[in-house]
Amino acid sequence: MITIIEQTRAMVQDYMGKLDPSHDMLHVDRVTRLALHLSKSCIENEKKKVDLELVELAALCHDVGDRKYYDGSETGGELIYTFLTKQGYDHTRASLVSRIVDHVGFSKELGWDDLKDDPEEVKWRRGCIELHVVQDADKLDAIGAFGVLRCAAYSGAQNRPLYAPDQDPLNNMTKAEYEKQSKKKTGTAINHFHEKLFRLKTMMRTERAKVMAEERDKFMRLFVQQTENEYNMLT
Repeated sequence: MITIIEQTRAMVQDYMGKLDPSHDMLHVDRVTRLALHLSKSCIENEKKKVDLELVELAALCHDVGDRKYYDGSETGGELIYTFLTKQGYDHTRASLVSRIVDHVGFSKELGWDDLKDDPEEVKWRRGCIELHVVQDADKLDAIGAFGVLRCAAYSGAQNRPLYAPDQDPLNNMTKAEYEKQSKKKTGTAINHFHEKLFRLKTMMRTERAKVMAEERDKFMRLFVQQTENEYNMLT
């Protein structure tokens, strides 16, 4: 019998096949492996309870409905809930996967304070370990060596400049500014490091991700410094 994981992966593989290499199935597989790795670290080293099936499903589906590529009326989570329940998956668990998917992404994390007056929502966001490991896995794949490759791949796909010395990065970019830039596909690849990628290390929620982010962030900063050195003919 085909499992819900296998059914979901087949659906996601077809969905991601339409996107550029920065958001392809290989990216999804890396995020899924990372999410399960972080989950096992939480279980073994921090004695936390983590639902690995929920984690794997949410990690597989985390880019479905990504607004950089999708402009439909439904959220990614809503699309996933419909898919899972049509496969006969438990409605309550499908709802949890959907909720996690709708909370993964840089702009969504920037907007975490938007519902600060909703104590139940705040409590869930702070306490859902399955959400945290998928968020951290997605952020980890956005930095380090793969982060550099993905940034260049996305910039190429969007015909965005790699480096423009006359364009300064937007420091402390807000959720609204980030979403506006994403929609208009403006900015440069190197500015993206300053505007987003260098911030991700400080946004990790699990202990293992914090450790892994250190080396990835260090590599990324060396790369950006080398790029600037070469432009200025310092090396």
